[in-house]
Amino acid sequence: MRVSTMTTGPVLAVVTAMAAPMALAENRIDTQMPTAPDMAAYGDEAIGVRQLDLVHKDQIDILSIDPAADKPETLPRYDRPLTVEVWYPAAEGATGDTAIKAFIRDGKTEVTLQGKAMRDADPAQPDAAYPLVIVSHGYPGNRFLMSHLAENIASKGYVVASIDHLDSTYRTQAAFGSTLVNRSLDQLFVLDEMARLSQDESSFLNGLVDADTTGLIGYSMGGAVATAFAAAHPDRVRRLVLLAPAGMGLARSKLMDFIIQTPVIGDWLMLAFYPSTLRKGLRAERHLPSAVPVSYTHLRAHETPEHL
Repeated sequence: MRVSTMTTGPVLAVVTAMAAPMALAENRIDTQMPTAPDMAAYGDEAIGVRQLDLVHKDQIDILSIDPAADKPETLPRYDRPLTVEVWYPAAEGATGDTAIKAFIRDGKTEVTLQGKAMRDADPAQPDAAYPLVIVSHGYPGNRFLMSHLAENIASKGYVVASIDHLDSTYRTQAAFGSTLVNRSLDQLFVLDEMARLSQDESSFLNGLVDADTTGLIGYSMGGAVATAFAAAHPDRVRRLVLLAPAGMGLARSKLMDFIIQTPVIGDWLMLAFYPSTLRKGLRAERHLPSAVPVSYTHLRAHETPEHL
């Protein structure tokens, strides 16, 4: 139901202002501001979340190779563990804990995030499998870095798999060579595993995932590597969404340079100008084929813009 902002806007603003301290105290990832665009709202599906512990066997152990030494005759290999967090539509009436334990950037401090996804909730039983979205974090980062986005997308009828890239997380950050060698291999492996588990009668993902309809979201270094993956496997990726991708050029104005270089005043100017600049940019890109607002919503083959 659409509510007129003319009559409820001030009330919503007051309620939001009162609720903000509580939301911050709870580290909520599902907060919705009154000014958020329509597509930011959660979908109709209840959300479940589960952890997958996968092992990509017989991978090159790049960190065991001395770059200053001669190339070894036999490359060292290892079984590469990958932890994947999976958000999915949950069964009606499902229950579960909505807390998420995650480590922050120092790799030592663990915090509790609160969202809508229910831990280990029973999955929905759809007539047709849901499209898949794979999320790849930055360097460093972790699988919970975009948990707010992941559970939101899942609420709209998608299965979302977010990867902890070993040697690239807050807790396992290692030499950058591992990121360059392994990231795309991680993505391909997880995509194949999600397809396999959807056919496995013993898996909670049985019948849940349409891996032939896959979108890939990459943030920062995850965006750069996701681009390389999509270029190498165009038949496996239906949509590619890049969030602040690493390696992209940035044309900065004199005002932006001033904001970045000036303490205090620059911070204030960022708060004052950024929201309007962002909205202007989104309006300008809304109708582009690669625009973020329509990327994942068009993953379903049966959906058209009229359904959005």
